[in-house]
Amino acid sequence: MSFINFASDIPEIMSLELDRESENIEDFCKIGGDILSHPRYIEMKGYNHHGTVSCHYHSVFVAYMTYKACRHSDCNTVEATRAALLHDFYLYDWHIVKHDEYHAFYHPKEAKKNAEKYFGSLTALQSDMILAHMWPMHLMPPKSKEGMILTAADKICASFDFIKLSDKFRPIYDRIDEVIGYAVC
Repeated sequence: MSFINFASDIPEIMSLELDRESENIEDFCKIGGDILSHPRYIEMKGYNHHGTVSCHYHSVFVAYMTYKACRHSDCNTVEATRAALLHDFYLYDWHIVKHDEYHAFYHPKEAKKNAEKYFGSLTALQSDMILAHMWPMHLMPPKSKEGMILTAADKICASFDFIKLSDKFRPIYDRIDEVIGYAVC
């Protein structure tokens, strides 16, 4: 797929209308249901990420946008969605817990470590996506289209968090929670 074709799909990718998303939500839950329903992943609901937005909400938002963008391009949607769900799986409130290294540089390594601890080995693609998602803040750019999509989705969703627009994702987030809570994905 060319960039021009991908660019013309951006309005559809960015659409957050619940009534148009049921197929995407079902597929997204099948891809990441084991992650989304894991107690340690659910724990992220208790960690503030950007202002009043939880790390869980932000991660699901980023993963959903990554999923939709990858479906519209020639990408590995399954691996990309799973890596996107785990990109901020560092399991602490970075506003409280401090490390020797700045959070922006530390947390991708911690997220990768936790992903492997709780979900097994990651592929090279998934590892790179998680470790490189803070580019260009750090100097390690993603090596794949999937990684670039995750990085862009993370920046877009973080911007939505900061300017108080991420609530537009709330109906989809709540539906994902329902599907994961009441159905086997």
